[in-house]
Amino acid sequence: MDIASEDLLAETEPPKILPRILTRFDMVALFFAIIFGTYGAGQLAASGWAGIPMLFLALITFLLPCGLAAYELGTLFPSEGGVYVWAHKAFGPLQGFIAGWLSWMPIFLLLPLDATIIVSHFQYVFGANWNLELQVAIQILVVWILLSIAVLRLRVSQTMINIMFFGAILTAIAALVAGLVHIPAATSITSDIFSFNLGKYGFLYSAAVLWLLGVEIPFNMSAEFGDHKRTGRTMLIWGTLALFLGYIMGIVGILLTTPVAQINQTTGVAQAVATLSPILGLIVAVLIALSVFAQSASTMNSYSRLPFIGGIEKKLPHGMAKVSEKTKSPWPAMLVQAIGASIVILVFSTLTQLVVIYNLYLAALVAIWCASLFYIYFGLLRVRSTHKALYEKRGKEVWKIPGGTFGLWLCCGIGAIFNALAIYYVFATPWVGGISNHSWDMWLGLISVFIIIAGVIVYYGGKRKAA
Repeated sequence: MDIASEDLLAETEPPKILPRILTRFDMVALFFAIIFGTYGAGQLAASGWAGIPMLFLALITFLLPCGLAAYELGTLFPSEGGVYVWAHKAFGPLQGFIAGWLSWMPIFLLLPLDATIIVSHFQYVFGANWNLELQVAIQILVVWILLSIAVLRLRVSQTMINIMFFGAILTAIAALVAGLVHIPAATSITSDIFSFNLGKYGFLYSAAVLWLLGVEIPFNMSAEFGDHKRTGRTMLIWGTLALFLGYIMGIVGILLTTPVAQINQTTGVAQAVATLSPILGLIVAVLIALSVFAQSASTMNSYSRLPFIGGIEKKLPHGMAKVSEKTKSPWPAMLVQAIGASIVILVFSTLTQLVVIYNLYLAALVAIWCASLFYIYFGLLRVRSTHKALYEKRGKEVWKIPGGTFGLWLCCGIGAIFNALAIYYVFATPWVGGISNHSWDMWLGLISVFIIIAGVIVYYGGKRKAA
């Protein structure tokens, strides 16, 4: 059967299993939670005012092309599994698996990253500096508490995500208010606020890309929300606006209250608010920790749909396709994610500097995640020519990038080029002191090689078992 007309199990089975309960606001909150982290403003502000133009450049050259391409593919193939289905339809089963595998791998870095952020903010709240062993133990505990919540009904975790949507925004507003009343400014505005020099700030561009990653991930849950064209539009417009304003408020607040040399990349927002009121700073730190926990629930849910689809498609063990009879959650997939994240935390704990561990998490996320995004751009170029009949059949249900062929190539070309630049700048320079260029590249290279080898083994092992 031709790939263009083949119905995948990923398209037909999930609607029979998973409840369609997500509303448009749910999707805006989910989109925001997957991508946004107020604490990300700390890393962007640590290089001064250049963080603002680099964030804006990443928004235009990275998030916008990726969002437009994912929106078109998500309305053309409104099925569970997102990039797995898109790449399968464009290039066949092998490339579909690779795309899904690469898209799934970031969860094993996201969960440890979120656990690190939560621990760092609680250390700030208690004025403590726990030893590495205790930090690692608490991080692993956070992952398993998160699992115990994520396996409940989707509405439970989604309600928590919706509430903390407002909590996360409040932390950014508090940082901005603290900055505006801090006179004089701790960091004077310089000409860097107008600089788009990638030669000088390429590493900062990659960091900005990091804090905008995830626009395609909500489409992993496409069987769980309806009216994909309308919902996708609402999600992208309002979610992106909230993202950009949240980061800008956080960056400005940090720089106006804190000298660049004293900015903490992890707890910078809470420290900025503490200049206004120490108690308020502690409250913001707790709010950030709770927001990150809610965000982790969103990633645990949305990423679990990829191995769930892998089980349905018989690319991964069939047990991955199981869901709880009571909660309708794919708990085996979530369990694997929790186990994998715990192992990653233990492996990275061999590095004695938490700030180095933290930045390696971030850089590896960019390299792995961006690799999967090439399938979105090249896949869209291909399906435009190979799925013309489907476009005609679905008609107005499909949203298309405006501008015809020129608009299509412009969007995908810009997206692919700057996606490659983001990966390049990840390896070009360490994001933090305390680690050599060689060690930086070695760790990132080892992570990438391990993921590729693991994917090849899983794919061919599953294929042999199916045969």
